[in-house]
Amino acid sequence: MKEYSLKQRLIKNSFWSLSISLINKIGSLIFAVILARFLMPENFGIYSIALSIAVLVSTFADLGINSALVRFISYSLYKEKRKISAYYRYLLKIKFILAIVTSVFLLIAAYPLSFYVFKNANLFLPLLISSFYIFISAFDSFYVQIFYSIEKVGYASTREAISQIMRIIIALILFFLFSSEYYVSSIFVSLTITSIIMLVFSLYYSKKLLPALYKKTNEKIDKMRVNRFIFFLTIASISAVLFSNIDSILLGLFVSPEYVGYYRAAFIFVAGLSSLILFPNIILLPILSKIGKLDKQRVTHQIIKYISIIAIPATFGIIVLGKYFIKILYGSSYLPASFLLYILSFLIFPIIITGILLPLFSSEEKTNIFAKLIFFTSIINITLNIILIKALLPYSDFHATMGAAIAVLISWFYYFFATLYYVKKELHFSINFTSSIRPLLASIAMFILLQIIAFYISDMSLILGIFLVILGVLVYLFFLFMFGGIKKKELEILKEIFKM
Repeated sequence: MKEYSLKQRLIKNSFWSLSISLINKIGSLIFAVILARFLMPENFGIYSIALSIAVLVSTFADLGINSALVRFISYSLYKEKRKISAYYRYLLKIKFILAIVTSVFLLIAAYPLSFYVFKNANLFLPLLISSFYIFISAFDSFYVQIFYSIEKVGYASTREAISQIMRIIIALILFFLFSSEYYVSSIFVSLTITSIIMLVFSLYYSKKLLPALYKKTNEKIDKMRVNRFIFFLTIASISAVLFSNIDSILLGLFVSPEYVGYYRAAFIFVAGLSSLILFPNIILLPILSKIGKLDKQRVTHQIIKYISIIAIPATFGIIVLGKYFIKILYGSSYLPASFLLYILSFLIFPIIITGILLPLFSSEEKTNIFAKLIFFTSIINITLNIILIKALLPYSDFHATMGAAIAVLISWFYYFFATLYYVKKELHFSINFTSSIRPLLASIAMFILLQIIAFYISDMSLILGIFLVILGVLVYLFFLFMFGGIKKKELEILKEIFKM
């Protein structure tokens, strides 16, 4: 019965997790496409630089607190229900202090960053507005974690849908109200308004679903244990954001903003597709915190097996059709991003597999391993970005942008192999990738066929592009079935998921 319950919870939560991923990434991609088309490459680059700075600063308002909330609320519900409020109040206090400090810092730093560091006056107003945005979003991101803690992911899914729709609508309204010179600033106003509304949503439903969270309590908690968990996640959080955003910031220092726009257009597409495929790691943490090592190993291998069936052909598909995806989504002005997309497409598999493995460390409270991994990867990424951008800059701004893409690719593969090493060393089980061989062979067959067809097509229309995607999927599934990559068991599991 316990095993059945675990299976049902995993399927149900994974369904909602997939829903959130679909809503978030499809919504984010639509949002990015709308922004890219309204802003054009130069202003899209300015927006990307401002957003990267805001995200980097906002990391100091989290420092692992959100993950700690999931971990300890989930743990309390399972073992120490009376301490739920104590954990919540302690973490909220830290969150409030950090949110104030980071917001004021960006408010003060907006002017020198714009005029002296990046030497671009167009950054000033967006950074100024984003200082208010990161304050609100700090609490918005904090309270949404409660839905994951109590495994009520459906509420998070509903919230995500409302959030994606609202920020698009508000941004479009502001675009029509203001002139083009204020478009970038309007985006941050849209994000701020959306975060305020979503914060109210999370507060209302978290109080309704878990009233014990808001009750006064005199219970004592092991603050040293919480602080230790947060400490290593602090290193990990800062390093992770540096890892994800430093490329855009460094490019903004060396190349014209439009090249940052090209780079971000390609990266957003790859990251969005990766997240669509990936079971978000936040959904695994509450479950992995409650099961034994053998179950963790079994669940992890099963997820990797099924994810590989989608992740591997996605990479090959982008290599063949990436140029057409860029043109259809972003417009002809973003075609220089096509070659960057080919490079970044190889990120899909390591991003997805690493995202599956990292919750294993948090579930064992071995966040020091996660922190160590992301810290050294960030150092490698920053170093490679600086070296390759500066080395290729004399040739052209585009070559320098390629350098950033290559630096990110190398860094992610280091992160991937280092994660595999520490899973074996610290958690004492190896990850078996033999189940990925058949999807790889089927993907190669699909790639060859699509490449031959694409070679004879001079002008790709939307209808023809959709036809090629469908054809590629059918060819891939055919070869996957022929190679024994899909069996009756997999079909039954898919059927069960759709029933949920």
